[in-house]
Amino acid sequence: MRKVAGTFNGTGAAVRICCGFEPDWVRVIALEDADCAQIVWSNQFRAAEMSHGLLQYTAGGLLGDPRTASDGGILPYIGGCMLDSTNQTDLTYGGGVFLGWDNKDYRQDSTYGYTDAVIDTWTLDTSANRTGHFNDDVIASVSRIGEGSRIIIKNAITNRRQTAVIESLTAGQGEAANEVTLSEAIGSGTVEYISGMYSMAPIARGKPAPAGFIVEMTSVINVNDEIQYFEAGLFD
Repeated sequence: MRKVAGTFNGTGAAVRICCGFEPDWVRVIALEDADCAQIVWSNQFRAAEMSHGLLQYTAGGLLGDPRTASDGGILPYIGGCMLDSTNQTDLTYGGGVFLGWDNKDYRQDSTYGYTDAVIDTWTLDTSANRTGHFNDDVIASVSRIGEGSRIIIKNAITNRRQTAVIESLTAGQGEAANEVTLSEAIGSGTVEYISGMYSMAPIARGKPAPAGFIVEMTSVINVNDEIQYFEAGLFD
């Protein structure tokens, strides 16, 4: 059984999540939606009444909203489309409608990561608030480090590696005390990795799109500029 999971930024437009294979099942959760919206799809939903998945969210007590071809939901994507300016209309980070894996370590990236020096040091300032700072600011405006970035820190006292998520960090900040909030309080130490804010980023034009799945929805799920979680896999 093959399974993958990750995040992408909501586009407000139908988006292809090119995870590298055509999945048998998909689940997408809108992480920043107050109604706890999620949609599930399986190739075993073999009925017209639910062929594009099942939407679930708490608004108005709606626990199940079957999605049909006319409603839009989730579909598998076979891949192979050659990307150009007519189909991949936006290449900005957090945009794009063909998204592929982005596992780059942005703490070492002078274009989208650090301002003056590689980000290699974490100092915990206020344990109760899970806040601290780096040895350098993240780059302003175009930084790919921010809310949603995964960070690996080697604790200077325990010598153990710990992983957390950056919950708050404004572009152009990071070096002053308490400018970075993590999902847990990690003691001061060495920063060994910082991902982008999302697992998926726009695929460059001139490349064929890998297989994956299509998120057709543009409201409740895949709302513009709201972080979306996905998991997808193959049955045995």
